[in-house]
Amino acid sequence: MHTYLSAGAAFVDPDGTVIAADPGFLAGLGLDGGDPTGALRARAEGSPALRALLAGEGPSRARLEGADGARAVELERVPAKAGVLLLVRPADGQEWMEHAARSEGLTRIAAGVAHDIKNPLNAMALQLALLTEKLSASPEASGAAASHLGALRDQVVRVNEVLRRLVDVADPSAPLGYTDVGALLADAASLLGHDARRRRVALTVDAHGGAVRTVADAARVGRLLLGALARAVATTPEGGRLVVRAAAEGEWAVVRLEQAPGDPAPEGGYYSEVAAAAAEALGGRQEVIREGGEQRTVLRLPRNERS
Repeated sequence: MHTYLSAGAAFVDPDGTVIAADPGFLAGLGLDGGDPTGALRARAEGSPALRALLAGEGPSRARLEGADGARAVELERVPAKAGVLLLVRPADGQEWMEHAARSEGLTRIAAGVAHDIKNPLNAMALQLALLTEKLSASPEASGAAASHLGALRDQVVRVNEVLRRLVDVADPSAPLGYTDVGALLADAASLLGHDARRRRVALTVDAHGGAVRTVADAARVGRLLLGALARAVATTPEGGRLVVRAAAEGEWAVVRLEQAPGDPAPEGGYYSEVAAAAAEALGGRQEVIREGGEQRTVLRLPRNERS
């Protein structure tokens, strides 16, 4: 048995009487709190899956339509000595957990890969310095190799910078007590620049380090920004444009993604719910505004008072 993201619970005795039900359970199934037993039995009359689950027949889980057109829920039956425990949760709860686990795994992989690549790069930089010193004994050889050695040094620096951005975005830290939203956004945009160019998306970034700060958790802000920007790049039609901005507005650190989006993907609603829930958990909010052919995704996070 795996009980994840339970939004509500109720205990039902062997006769089918609801002994106790919390508000989340009642709201999830759209039941009347004044008579939960009667409301549950009435709903079961029109739902064979619910009727079978309550009777202990068939699977221990059932997917049910949400109340009043709300998103579907999953109901789980957990047998107990004096009856059964019923757990209700969003039907897409398991998928949310899978995405969260995948995000955490990719963060650890990215940090490990960056570390494994950075060590050889540092060794290469040292060898280049030694080679330059040895060649300096021969002015002719030093002059002939200077441009090649310079190009190699430039590439080592470039790769180091990409790795720095990757680590800062995948696993950001906040040693000074705040999260630098502008720097995170700029680094994420740089990492996604190749994908944008491949899709011929004109990506414009107006975000600067130190200008926009939030008190929200750095790692969670990093995941939220990277996810939002990656999705924006993926949903902008080829040849389209995407404008990314970060600014301090009153009590908020605000990120805006402006695009002319393509056809909405089937999972768009799911992603929007996850992102909105993540922003709310950080003390902020996220909204998606569509006007004509334009779409603006606006993320607001609590601003650091010192910014």
